[in-house]
Amino acid sequence: MEKEETNLIIDAGNTRVKVVEIQGDEVRVVAVVELEALDSNFLEKKLGVYQKSLLSSVLSTSDTKRLVELFRPYHVLSSKTELPFLNKYRSETLGADRAANAAFAFSEVEKRKTPVLVVDLGTCVKFDFVNEKGEYLGGSISPGLQMRYKSMHTFTGRLPLLNDTGKTELIGNTTLKSMWSGVMNGMHAEIQGMIAQYEEQYAGLTTFMTGGDAKLFDIEAKNYIFVNENLTLQGLNIILEHNAK
Repeated sequence: MEKEETNLIIDAGNTRVKVVEIQGDEVRVVAVVELEALDSNFLEKKLGVYQKSLLSSVLSTSDTKRLVELFRPYHVLSSKTELPFLNKYRSETLGADRAANAAFAFSEVEKRKTPVLVVDLGTCVKFDFVNEKGEYLGGSISPGLQMRYKSMHTFTGRLPLLNDTGKTELIGNTTLKSMWSGVMNGMHAEIQGMIAQYEEQYAGLTTFMTGGDAKLFDIEAKNYIFVNENLTLQGLNIILEHNAK
């Protein structure tokens, strides 16, 4: 049996850059670094030779340009990149991470013959939906966990900045517990309620969850699939393979 090729994915998120190798369904993290740590010396030390590679960035235009200079031989995911799914969204406004989640969802639609919803809990809470026809319709974006904590601290005079989830009793009898309850229980209710609305409109819906904060929430769904931490990376690889054909 012929060994599958190893692809390289560089995923530049809002807070860090993840460099990974993907071979089939196996994902191996090479490095997770701050943007400033990426230079030609890093690339020479860490990276080998790959036949196919993709750079994905949700950073500002200037930071993305710097990455493009570093990874010039690599395919750069942009609004002009051909996507494997039928896109009903305005391509020029679709973020790279959401395009990747939609690509993963589309691959699951092809396997399961059901509509697929991806819920990504990272810097923002992102819902991305592909119907049973393989059409990406879009979804929603709202503040993520840390963004909610930071906004309460930033836009008030006395509320502290919380960095962890704390305990999540329904009724908080201190300011800290009330903040934890509002953020954690509020996010849980939002996610649970949104999934329920999708399930009501789309029979047989399959739901996937991903993102750094997904493990913090116990969400129920009719056809719930366990948390897939590599979902976005696998979606990027699907886009890479599609453009290599």
